[in-house]
Amino acid sequence: MRGWCVVCSVVVIAHVALAQETERKILPIAEFQAARAVAITPLGEIFVLDGALSRLYKLDQSGKKIAHVGGFGIDREAFDTPLDLTTDGLNIFVADRGNQRVAQFDRNLNFVTLLQNRPTPLPTLGLAREPNTSAGQLWRPISLSISGQGDLYILDEAQRQVIRINPLTFAAEIQQRQNPAQFQFGGFDAGAGNLIEPCHVQTSRSGKVFVSDAAAKAVFVYDLFGNFVTQIGKGLLTTPKGLGIGLVTEQTESGKEIQEWLFVVDELALLMFRAEQQAGFEFLGKITVETLRQVLQAEPKQLKLVDAALLGETLYLLTENALYLLPRTVLKPTD
Repeated sequence: MRGWCVVCSVVVIAHVALAQETERKILPIAEFQAARAVAITPLGEIFVLDGALSRLYKLDQSGKKIAHVGGFGIDREAFDTPLDLTTDGLNIFVADRGNQRVAQFDRNLNFVTLLQNRPTPLPTLGLAREPNTSAGQLWRPISLSISGQGDLYILDEAQRQVIRINPLTFAAEIQQRQNPAQFQFGGFDAGAGNLIEPCHVQTSRSGKVFVSDAAAKAVFVYDLFGNFVTQIGKGLLTTPKGLGIGLVTEQTESGKEIQEWLFVVDELALLMFRAEQQAGFEFLGKITVETLRQVLQAEPKQLKLVDAALLGETLYLLTENALYLLPRTVLKPTD
């Protein structure tokens, strides 16, 4: 991502053609060994996780790495297999899978606190199914998203569940009383909403929680209270992983309409869907890696798609090895 859900938000155009701007070569503004996620704050600050170095970088708009934190280890500012990050504009939250915790930093990468234990659920309120858990239960946080209401959604790989929690309860003195989860969902007793191999969680402004599932080859959709809604992308997705949300202004017969789109980072393409339930989560189209390769004039090894984000008219496209800044005008709609 995501409250600012810009961690993975992007505006893209379905059914894409190359514009005249692609005649010039678009170079990466920064390179990485094994990038995992990108987040942009409303002020234009760029944050990227490099999994190979276990580092969180802060970049300026030119791509210069102006600060970093991390390195492999168990210290409070170190990581072991960090996989995702999200921001509310003031804080950065990192899913530190190997250390089984979520780390919180401010926007200057100063350490704030850690969520070290798997949150304990509150007594069920009938809003989502909740299996028996304990504070000492194994967990591996692999993805994060902050909703527009300010709640933090944590995807736990070990239990194949999403946990919703108030991030303000991260403080150590509160953790001593056990950090209560508001609720959790997607586990073995979730019925049709049972996650198999979840990869990424993303909340939307229209009140949905999306979870990509590589084994199901689909994206699971829940409401903000964890109630299962539907699956989307069946028959279209191969290995869905990264997810993002973006607001798109579309010209319709009645005038300009602001729509919310979901994009899915798949094996060989970015796929787009309407994110609103009233629109039926309609499939809108895709941008293939081959099309992006022509836009970026990049080598194949540089185009393992990882993540994307949007700020203003600039599209931030993250591959495993590089971060690209593209003007939105590079992508043009076709009939």
